Amino acid sequence: MPDPSQLTQFPRPSVAVDTAVLCPVPGRGLHVLMTHPGDGVWQLPGSILRPQERLAEAVARCLREKARLVDRAPVQLHVFDQPDRDDRGWVISVAHLDVLSAADVGLAEDDSPSGQGTEDTPTEAAVPEATDADLPESDSDHPDSPVHWRKLVPVHDVHELSAEHQEIVRVAVHRLRAFHERTPDPFGLLEKEFSLRQLRELHEIVAGESLQADTFRRTMLPLLDPTGEAVSQGRGRPAQTFTRRSALALRADTRIQVPEGPRRE
Repeated sequence: MPDPSQLTQFPRPSVAVDTAVLCPVPGRGLHVLMTHPGDGVWQLPGSILRPQERLAEAVARCLREKARLVDRAPVQLHVFDQPDRDDRGWVISVAHLDVLSAADVGLAEDDSPSGQGTEDTPTEAAVPEATDADLPESDSDHPDSPVHWRKLVPVHDVHELSAEHQEIVRVAVHRLRAFHERTPDPFGLLEKEFSLRQLRELHEIVAGESLQADTFRRTMLPLLDPTGEAVSQGRGRPAQTFTRRSALALRADTRIQVPEGPRRE
């Protein structure tokens, strides 16, 4: 029997971090950000943990180097620990979830390299084809690392990802929808002040279906504060605007069961 006081006698798995960056795209549905190193396959931004590196540091590094996203603090999502999940060996993945608008990502739908085939090339002119000027010269930490292309794809069309990364996307979408069931715009994608219609439209993108307006209103109103202002939404009377109630105010209101929102690391 190995001596439990000597950890070197036990086989150790590698630890990876992978992040599902989800983007609600108006008129197009919920999308996920995929990256490509140029000589591999489409994947979620991720990496093997480096010596003495903390999980949050590894996640931030991957999002910076592979997804061109900085100053992010994703929610820890789930630990995927099936021993045979990675064909490279025994790898445990600590998956994370982040949510941004397509504008914050810097994409409308696709930012793929030209000349890699029609499937990887923008087809709807939502975003101009990427050029050398659109890309960093290299990853900041490792100058020899490959530059990564990026694109947004619908969460129901992630067949280019490995089975392991498809499972991460599935769990991330399920978690995001659970957050939105009882919390108004939990990741703060809307402006500080918004109408109920704007809020419902966002939640419908996340849910992937239409939501009954009266039921949505009854669920969300106790979690919102009216601003006393109104905003024009086309034809009809201007709509009242709201802000999200602070966590302190919600806890002080004993009539409201405070929903549990996303936790940041």
